[in-house]
Amino acid sequence: MNSLISRSAPSPHKLVTKHRYGKDPIFYPLRALSYALSHRELFWTILKVACVGISLSMIVLVVLLATALKAQAQVISANLEWWAWLIAVFLVLFEAGVVSILLMSVSHSKAQTSVFTATMKMEGVWREGMIEQSIAKDLNPMKKAFVVRVLTFPLQIIPFIGGALYSAINATFIGWDHMDRFFDAIQLSPKLQRVEIFGEELSDCRALCNPATYDIDNDIARFGFFCGIIESAPVIGWMLGPITNAIGAALYATDIERSGGLMCLREEPKDEETNRGPLDALRETGERVIQYGASISNDDNNSRASNFLKKKARESIISSLSNKT
Repeated sequence: MNSLISRSAPSPHKLVTKHRYGKDPIFYPLRALSYALSHRELFWTILKVACVGISLSMIVLVVLLATALKAQAQVISANLEWWAWLIAVFLVLFEAGVVSILLMSVSHSKAQTSVFTATMKMEGVWREGMIEQSIAKDLNPMKKAFVVRVLTFPLQIIPFIGGALYSAINATFIGWDHMDRFFDAIQLSPKLQRVEIFGEELSDCRALCNPATYDIDNDIARFGFFCGIIESAPVIGWMLGPITNAIGAALYATDIERSGGLMCLREEPKDEETNRGPLDALRETGERVIQYGASISNDDNNSRASNFLKKKARESIISSLSNKT
C-alpha cells in the first residue's frame, strides 16, 4: 500500500491556481458526457444500462399509474381536483424512479465501477496495486451524512428546483461518494479522506456544521453539486446520471494523479541543510507571538490584549495550516 501513496510530487505550496488540481471540478460531470460518447466501450456499457433501466422503469411506471395514481389523487383531494391529479402524477414519477433505482442498484454499482476503472485505464493512470471498490462497500446504506440525505431526498419531487436544493445541501457528500472509488483504489484511510475534503479530520456530524462543507470553493462540493444536478433529472438522470458521474470521477482522479497525487499525501518540502520546511517556520513564528502575548503585564487591560493576541495568533496558525494541507 505504501508504494501506492509514496511518490515524489511537486510542492502543494507552489500551486497558484484557485483549484487545487488545476481544473474546476464542476465541469467533470459535463466532460464525462462527451467522453462517454467518444469511447465505444463506455458508450456500450451506458447503452446496456439505459436499455435495461428504461424497460424496467416503464414496467414500474405503468404498474404504478394503473394502481396508485387515482388512489393518491383521492387522498390529496376527495373531489379529484385537477391540481390533485397533477401532484399525484409527480408522486408516481418519483415513486417509479425510487423503485427502479432500488431494483437496479446491483447492476448500477457494477456498471459504475466498470466505467470508472476503464476510464482510468484509458487515460493510463490505473497503476498496479490499485483495487476496485466492492459492491458491498458501494451499496452500504450508511453512507456519508446518510440521515440528512434521506431527509432531503423528497425535495427531488419538485422538478429542477428541488433537485438543485438537494444537490446544494448534499454537494460535498455526493462528491465524496463518487470520489470514494478513487480513495478505495489507492487505499486511502478514512482519516486522510476527511483531511483531503475538509482540511482536517471531522466526523459526519461536525462536518454538517462546518462552513468548509458548504464553501463554494471546496472542490469536492463543486464536483458533487453538478453530479447531484445531473442525477436529479427525472427518470434519465436517475438511471444514467450515476454512470456518467462515475466517468466524471475517473477524469477528476486522472487529473489528480497527473498533478502529483492527493494534497493530503504530499510531503512538505524540507531545506536540505536545516531540515525545516515552511510549516515549521510558521509554527515557530506563531509560538513566539503567543509567548510574547503571554509576557505582557497582567493588569486588566493588558491581560485582555494578551488574550486577544493569543487567540488571533492561534486562529492565524490554524488557518494557515489548513490552507497548506
